[in-house]
Order: sequence, then structure tokens, then C-alpha cells
Amino acid sequence: MKRFSFFLFFSGLFFPAWSQQLPAVYEALEKHYHQNAFEACIKMEKEIQTFTHNRLDTLASNSFFYIGDAYNQLGEIKKALLFFELEKKTLYALSLNHTPDYSNSLNNLAYLYLQEGNYVQAGNAADELILNDRKIYPPIDNQFVSSVLYVADIYIQLDRFKDAEALLLSALKPQEKNSVNRGLLLNKLGDLYSYTGQYTKASKSLLEAIDVHGEESGEESPEYISAAINLGVLYMSQGKYPEAEEIFEVALSKIDPTEIAYASVLNNQALVFQSLGQLDRAEKTLRQIKTIDSLAVGTSHPDYAITLSNLGLVYADLGKFKEAEQVLLRALSIQKNNNEANTISFARKLNNLAKVHQMAGAPLKAVPLLEQALSIFKKALGKESPEYATTAYNLGLAYWKAGKDETGFKYLKSSATIRAKALGKKHPKYAESILKIGEYQWYKKEISKAQQSFGEVFENFYYQIDETFPVLTEEEKSKFYYTNIKDSFDKFNSFAIAHKDESPSLTKDVYNYLINTKAAIMFATEKVKTSIKLSGDTSLIKQFELWQAGKEQIAKLYSLNQEHDQLDSLLKSANLLEKELTRKSSTFAGNFIRKKYSWEEIQKTLKPGEAAVEVLRFKSYNPQSGGFFTEAIGYAFLVVTAETKEQPALILLSNGSDMETKFLKFYSNSIKFNLADSYSYKNYFEPLADYLKKESITRIFFSPDGVYNQININTIENPFSQKYLIDEYDIRLVTNTRELAEVKIRSNNNQSSILIGYPKFNLDDTELYHTTNKKITRSSNMNRGRRGGLLRYMRGEDGISVLPGTQVEIQKISKLFGETTKVYMEDQASERIAKSVSSPPVLHIATHGYFLEDEIAGTEERKTQYVTNPLLNAGLILAGAENFLKTGEPINEAGDDGILTAFEAMNLNLDHSDLVVLSACETGLGDIKNGEGVYGLQRAFKLAGARSIVMSLWNVDDDATQQLMSIFYEEMLQTGDQHQAFRTAQQKVKEKYHKPFYWGAFIMVGI
Repeated sequence: MKRFSFFLFFSGLFFPAWSQQLPAVYEALEKHYHQNAFEACIKMEKEIQTFTHNRLDTLASNSFFYIGDAYNQLGEIKKALLFFELEKKTLYALSLNHTPDYSNSLNNLAYLYLQEGNYVQAGNAADELILNDRKIYPPIDNQFVSSVLYVADIYIQLDRFKDAEALLLSALKPQEKNSVNRGLLLNKLGDLYSYTGQYTKASKSLLEAIDVHGEESGEESPEYISAAINLGVLYMSQGKYPEAEEIFEVALSKIDPTEIAYASVLNNQALVFQSLGQLDRAEKTLRQIKTIDSLAVGTSHPDYAITLSNLGLVYADLGKFKEAEQVLLRALSIQKNNNEANTISFARKLNNLAKVHQMAGAPLKAVPLLEQALSIFKKALGKESPEYATTAYNLGLAYWKAGKDETGFKYLKSSATIRAKALGKKHPKYAESILKIGEYQWYKKEISKAQQSFGEVFENFYYQIDETFPVLTEEEKSKFYYTNIKDSFDKFNSFAIAHKDESPSLTKDVYNYLINTKAAIMFATEKVKTSIKLSGDTSLIKQFELWQAGKEQIAKLYSLNQEHDQLDSLLKSANLLEKELTRKSSTFAGNFIRKKYSWEEIQKTLKPGEAAVEVLRFKSYNPQSGGFFTEAIGYAFLVVTAETKEQPALILLSNGSDMETKFLKFYSNSIKFNLADSYSYKNYFEPLADYLKKESITRIFFSPDGVYNQININTIENPFSQKYLIDEYDIRLVTNTRELAEVKIRSNNNQSSILIGYPKFNLDDTELYHTTNKKITRSSNMNRGRRGGLLRYMRGEDGISVLPGTQVEIQKISKLFGETTKVYMEDQASERIAKSVSSPPVLHIATHGYFLEDEIAGTEERKTQYVTNPLLNAGLILAGAENFLKTGEPINEAGDDGILTAFEAMNLNLDHSDLVVLSACETGLGDIKNGEGVYGLQRAFKLAGARSIVMSLWNVDDDATQQLMSIFYEEMLQTGDQHQAFRTAQQKVKEKYHKPFYWGAFIMVGI
């Protein structure tokens, strides 16, 4: 931050009484300075030295300032510092050290020391500045607040985060509640919290700053815009790219393009575009910044080099490797010309260029760049620094890919050793090094060593999940998992399967890793936060917020190359708070503290004739020359029975890629068109059936993955017996077989069951909730794209098709349940009612369901691109939805739109609900996340707390569904066994409607 607020004194106090005019040499210097003729000022340096010799007055101090700032404006920092120091000494000698002039001198010195890289001196000047200003300004004075903000900025740059926080908090206390100065301090505090990874605190401070500036200065004010931009930067850090993008777009419309801040916001916007996968827009924006920089600071300025470096990485992501190389070489050239060829910044750009060469398949070209970067880091930071370790890791990988595997391995080992010492063995960067070492050992066929290395990696991953996941949203967890962890398990699975015969114990590891990571993202973070905050226990709430803030800071530090001793106090504090929270809150313990299970613990729950079956879906990996994933997809069954010895059985399937394409299409068409299907048994089940028959298994707890989330295996016909699998096995679907060992304590539930159905999609004016006094806010969950997708349910002027069958269905079930059941139909079958439920034993919803294919979404392989929350792509259509789809406006003052998205359903209160039945089309569909299941209504209601869920995989027949549901509830109320009741209901409907299309659309998931 530049703050050259020039204070000139022309008081006669320091001049002889007879002096009527200023000396000519001083007047000439002053004139040149105010005309911005800085070179002319410097030419007068010798004259000024003569003029100021043995002179002790304000003319001397002002002269030093003019010459110093002239040098500063021309980029000669060392000479500028020399004269600013003379100015400071002169003012001190004049006993003007407790004046604004002296503070201004300290201010400028601190800034230039930072530019020079003299951080100790910069910190000392900042410390003296704030002490001096405390003596001359009251705490609410604008100049004092300005100094606080400036010094806090310096502290942040010096990594003195605690000092910055303490300074800002102390300055906040005396400020008036809604004053502009309070808003400025909150904005800076939010910026600090965002930078240090304390995102909850950051959000609170920035939102409050925005409120203050909006109220006091208006939404067009620079103060409001600055706070909004910082909020956008926070959202970027959190992975909330759409929200950040919107903020930057608005900010750009309010900032003059000639202002320096405009290019800065554009740069943030370009980073958002890159993260969103909108590489063309990122390129276009960075080109625009490049033009702005060339005019504003010139093509030889370090800021211009930063823009070129960012552009180079975008070019690399676009596959434009030649263009990327050109701009990165230009960025490096600029730094060389500015005598910055030995700086850390230069070394980082060398790393960027090396990355481009590696991506382009030219590791030999990357090697010398990385060697040069390594030399710079060694000199600047030492061989034990994290930066050195990262470059050593990259160099090791480059050597390996270039065919010099032994040399590469030495660097990989070196990186692991340094990271263990500097960062600790629990740091993600250490796991990165050990993972590559494990791959190398695999490549060298050192199986036992590789197994040990993979084991160390996954212990690290367990720690990361425990430490990081509790403070991340569903979106952030997904991004973290698929970016940092998922591929490593695929590598291990390929390794284990390739060497299962020579090392059978690997199969045990595969099963254990699978059950302890499968659906790892499915923890109801937001739900726990809400539950604790609604508890009314202020002590518990305060402890939770402290724990959350600490965890966020830990997660931030783990994402950086921070020395591990900085984490020790945070980890200790967080662990103590966690123990206290666990003791006080079963909600906290049940959702954040995840016990690790083994296959032996699953086995203990099984009876003779039962089997726990995990489906494993993995990408094939080859460790040759640094490693690469192949196009092949692998599937396997991992089976545990009561008689299993040593390790689970592993049953491989062939044609994994075909299972997800042509085999799936054949199965789907057979169901849809009621065709005979004699192939799906062989394609999807026969290898498992052979094993089950040999072991005399009749009941299966089946945990699907990948394509098995898109088929109902009960509907597969055995061509040898001509029976469907529903008749040969009692198949019970679970999200993860570890659920068999998880003890779920549920309180006695005396609530009424709730039936919602037959919604009135088009409400009349008397049924809509109008308000003229409140501003209606559009629902944040339904953007224009999703609203457009849902318009397919509109049938011209007739609107959304009415479902009379659901009325009959609800009425029949209501009679079975009796008078205590609550029934909501027509205009009462609303989003508001659905959101108000409180753990009914049974929640039955009969209406239209939807699942929208999201072209942005795609698979987890697109891990470097932002994926919108897939829980927004599925939902239930309720009362008033047609009104919203026609107008785009909410239907009541709460902002409801008549559509319950899976994202909203996730936060329903179903903690003590035994069963949720979604009697609608496609309620079991969603985005398939391999290793995580289906991101849709199934996941949402599971997160909400439902024990078991019934849902459909395809469009259902109205009559068959009515009969299925009626028989199901009759059987369940008689026997109390909902799983057996559901199976019996399907078998009875099958007697009338033989084809699976009619009886097999619905599945039940849960213990």
C-alpha cells in the first residue's frame, strides 16, 4: 500500500524573523517536485546536499523528502531510502517525533523497506508508526484508523498475523457501531481471516462491513465495493466460484477502468474463470489485463510479468503449450532485466515453465529449469525449506519420466525427508512424496515396500479427512476428495489387484480402505452446525465456533507449505475442544468423529448364509515412467461372509468400460421396452453368483458403486433358472457395508407419520402468500438454467400434469396408518410443509420427481474444474411450482418456489425417521460419483438422517406403483420388517405385472 501524504511546514517558527522569502535553491527544488519533474529534482542533489549541510530545520527535512520521493518515483529504492532516513533523523532532532510529519516519514520508510525486501526494518518502522500515532490521534480519528489499516497490512505481509489481529480488534472497540471507520476495520479483519483460512470469521466480518458501508456510504461507495471484493476473494478461497464471479462482475461495473483496482479485480475474475473451467474467458480476460498493464505500468514492470505468468498457466490448461512457453519466457525475461533472476518469484516462474514442459510431454526440457529453481531456493531459503522440497519432488518426477529413474528416485526421497522434517508426516505434501515413492517401488516390483508406502499415505489421508472435512461444505469436500485423494486409491487398487496372488493380504487392505473412505464426503456438516446452534446452549455454541475456526485455520495451513510447528498449538487446542464437544453433544460426535472399521468387524455382524458385498470401481493405472492412468475401467466384488478366513474374497469382472456403456444401454432398453434379457446376468452378476452358490449364501448386504447405482440387480434374470434375482436372493442395498457395524442409537419416536402428495401445482391468488411490505428474495437454489430444465414438465397451457393416482395412493396409505397420521394434499402439499417436518417415523412423498443432466457436471476426472453442486440437479415438484416456472418469481415471502431440491432436503430434520418413501419418477437418479454414490435425493435424505429410503430408478407406472405401495405398507405394519415387506410387495406385484419395468423401478437403501 502506498501512502505518501506529504506534510510541508512553512511556519516562521524555524526561520529567522528577518527572512521574507525562501532560499532560491529550495524554491527551485519545490517547483520541480510539484511539476513531477523528478529527474530535474535528482540533478539538484549536490546543490541540496550543500544547502542542507549542518542545517537543522523543516526546509532541510522537506528537501530530503523531495529528493527521496523523486528517487522513489524513478524506481531507485535504495537512494530513496537514504533520503527518507535523513528526513526522519532531522524531524527527530527537531523534536517533531510526535507529529504527523514524523508518522508520515515512518509510513513511507515502512513501505520502501518492504519493497527492498528488508522485512525486519519494515516491521520496526510499522511498530514505531502505530506507537507514534497512538500519542497524537484519538482512537476514532480517521488518520489513526488509516494508520491501523496500513500497519495491519504490513503485519500480514510479514506473517505477523496475531499482531495484525490484535491491532485491528483493539482499534475496533472504541469505534461507533455503524461508523465508516468500523466498516473499514471489519473489512481489513475479514481480509486477514480469509488470508489465514479462518473462513467463518472472515465471512462474519466482511458481511458486517458490507452492511455498515451499505448503510453509511451506499452501495456505490469505494468502501462498500472494497468489502464486496474481499468477500469475493473469500468465496474463491472457499471454492464458491459462482458467488465470487457475480461479485467481481458487479464490482467491475462500478470501478472506473482507469483505476488500479480495476485490473486487480479483473485478475481475480480471470482466476475464477480458470477454476470454473471457462478457459477461453480466462484467456480473454488476462489478455485484457495484459493490455491495461502495458499502458499503466509498462511491459517491463513486475506486475506485467505476473499477468504473463497467469496467462501462461491458462494457455497450458488449454493445451496451447507453445503460447504458454512464450509468455512464461517473457515473464522470466522481465524479471531478469529487473535484476530479479535470483528471486523466489523468479524460481516460481521457472517451476511454472517446467510444469508446461511436463504437460507437453517434454520432461527433459523441464529438468534444467527445475535445477535452476532448486539452486535459487537453496540459496534463498535453504535445503530444508518446503519450497526446496517441492522443486525436488518435481525434479524427481521429471527425471523419472525422462528415463533417469534412479536419479529421480533420489530426489523423491529427498523431498520426502525434507517434508517430514519441515512439515511433519501428517502434511498432505509428505503424502504426495510417499505416494510417488510407493509407485516407484511398485514399478521396481518391490511389493512389500510399496504396500508399506501406500499404507503410510492412506494413514495420512485418514488424518486429512478427519482434520479437514468437518469445516468444509459438501462442494468443498467433493473438490478436496477428488482432487487430492481419490486417484491415489485407484492407483493402490490397480497395484493390489495386479499383485493379489503373490501378496493376498493386499485384498484385506483394499476392503478396509474402501469401507473407510467410501461415502466419506457424506457427513452432514451444515446439519450439525444448525443443530448445535438451535440447541440454545450458548456455551456449546461458543465452543463449536472456536473449534470450527481452529479447524479452518488448520485446513488452510495444510494447503500451504507451512512449517508444522505452527500447527502444534492449533491442533492441541482443536483436539481439546473436540473432546469437550463430543462429551456434550451426541450430534457432534455422531457426525464428526468417524471410527475406522475393518473387515473383521463387519464379519462379526454376519450370520451363516449372509454376505457383505462391496462393489469396487477403479481406474487402471500403470507406474511405468512416472505413471499414467489408462482408458480401462475395472470392477470387482469384495465379499465377506461369516466363514471368511485371512481376507475378503476378491472377484474380478471383465469389460468394465462396456459395463458402463453398451451393457448398460442394453439393460436399460430391455427394461424400458419390456424385452427379454439373457445377457445382464452374465455381464453384471454371474461371477458373484458362482461364489455365493459355493458358499450357500442367500442374503446379501450389497453396497453398489459406479454403474451398479444405475441398475436394480433384483430385476436381472438368471437365464439358467429363469428366475429373477429377487427370488433367488434377499438383496439389501446399503451405502457402505460398514453400516452393518455402526450402532445407531435412536430415541423412542412418538411423532406422527407424514404423507405428502397430489400437489396442486398451479395455485390461485388466494392460495399464494402475498406480501406488500417485505422484499421477496429469489430462491438461491434455482437459477435460470435449472428453471429452464424444469420447464419440460410444463405441458403447454395445461401446465404440469396432475397426478390423480397419487391422491388414491395417499388416501389408501392413510387408512392403513390410521387417524394419527398427518396428510397434506393439494395446496398443502408444499415446500413449506416438507421443510417443517420433524423426524416422523415414516415420511411418504408422492409427486413428480426430477433429475436434470448437468452439462457442467461431468465426472470426477474433470477434477481441476469447478463442478456445481449436483444436489441442485435433483428434487421434488410440489404445490405452486407451476406458478414459479411461469413467472420466475417466488410464491411466498419465504422465497419458496414450490420445488424441494435435494440440496434443501439435505437439511430436513429426519434424525429419528426410520423410512422415507419417494413415490415418484426418477427419485433414485443423480450424478454418479464413483466412490461416493449418487448425488441426488438418495444422498440428501440420507444426510437428513433417514435410516432407509425407497426411491425409483425410472419412470413408474401409476397403477403398479399404487399397488406396490399399498402392499408394502400392509406387510410392514403386520411384520415390522420393512425390508422383507418391500421385497414381498415387489414379488406380489410381479405376479400381476411380470416385467421388471412395473415392479422393479423402486429400490430400498439402508439398514
